[in-house]
Amino acid sequence: MPILTSYLVSLVSHPLLSLPESFPTFFRYGNDGNLEVTDQIVMVPARIAGLIIGFFVLRWVLHRVIRRFARRPASSGAVAGMLSKSKIGQGFVENTLANERRTQRAETIASLLCSTVTIVLSAVTVVMVLAELGFNIMPVIASASIIGVALGFGAQTLVKDFLAGVFMIFEDQYGVGDLIDMEKATGVVVAVGLRITTLRGDDGTTWYVRNGEVLRIGNLTTRDPESTAPSGVGSATEREEARPEDESAATGTPDGSRVSDTAAQQSSPRRPAR
Repeated sequence: MPILTSYLVSLVSHPLLSLPESFPTFFRYGNDGNLEVTDQIVMVPARIAGLIIGFFVLRWVLHRVIRRFARRPASSGAVAGMLSKSKIGQGFVENTLANERRTQRAETIASLLCSTVTIVLSAVTVVMVLAELGFNIMPVIASASIIGVALGFGAQTLVKDFLAGVFMIFEDQYGVGDLIDMEKATGVVVAVGLRITTLRGDDGTTWYVRNGEVLRIGNLTTRDPESTAPSGVGSATEREEARPEDESAATGTPDGSRVSDTAAQQSSPRRPAR
């Protein structure tokens, strides 16, 4: 029994369990050697609660602003599609697909920005809470930097795929429903992610292509319609060049000008009057 008592006394008196040494912000020894509680034991939790509330409020405001700005181009595209409903056929279908693609792209960018804002605000809030608790945040920041560098070297492929997906979405290189050629895989885009793009081939095969491995992309959906026009129709320039030849063949003059009736009467021989 005395051995157990001495062990408990040594355990309680351990420096790691000494409140003034572990939490100097909240506890201290008075002049008489007794343990005292500082006024920070009330102020610090209040400031931490304020930081947490401020985090959620600022996060909500920034998310709302981002989604509102992302919704503007989508809504304007929807209005343009409603105004073009009088155009039936292929034109209306293309406008509808373009509006859906614009909406999806705006939602993807908004989701990416909201996630970035949440991560940044969370990191800043955690550091500020640790500072309020009395911890030395410099070693924490240094450790986080070292961990970030280690993860950067260890996850180079993941970072490469993620950055490539971000640029593909921002540059609007392709969207869901487009027929694209990614060198090793060709098919219709089923889903566009930050790391992987999903395609469906002609035979029904589903291809998962990492964005960082794509060196070139051929979007077969956005081809120029004039380049795929039938050869019998011809382009506008060819029709303009062929028009003078048709007119000259019809009128019998090299330059295509018409012979007036007066000139025709003067050139014809007159019959003598009886």
